[in-house]
Amino acid sequence: MDKTDRPEDVNRLTQRLIQAVARLTPQRKQMLDELLQEWERLDYREDSRIACFLPVDYSTSDRVYQDFINNLSQGGVFIETMSPFRAGQAISLTFSLPTAQKTFKISGAIVRTEEDGIGVKFTKKLTPYQKELIHSAVTRK
Repeated sequence: MDKTDRPEDVNRLTQRLIQAVARLTPQRKQMLDELLQEWERLDYREDSRIACFLPVDYSTSDRVYQDFINNLSQGGVFIETMSPFRAGQAISLTFSLPTAQKTFKISGAIVRTEEDGIGVKFTKKLTPYQKELIHSAVTRK
């Protein structure tokens, strides 16, 4: 049995961490908070990602946009944009992979907004062909 499997050990570790954080300077607490946010952002991803620079046309209920996809997975994309959006907005995307002859047309929802862009999760199931194209691109890294 691992030490962290026992509740008393988990409680002891939690208390040590709380005490250590309490002793940090405000600047180090801020640094730790930023690190934890980054860990949370990376941990929730279910799919492998690939960095890319792909043009994308996309639209919300009231407007059409053109920007670039910064990274791609079978579950979604990150679009570099300076336009304001809110989490939960529905979005329709159209883009092509360099290795594909066909254009992807897929629906998604904005799950995260950041200063430099938006995280979009696909809400429509990918076709087997689309899955294979993205899988090939992601595993080719």
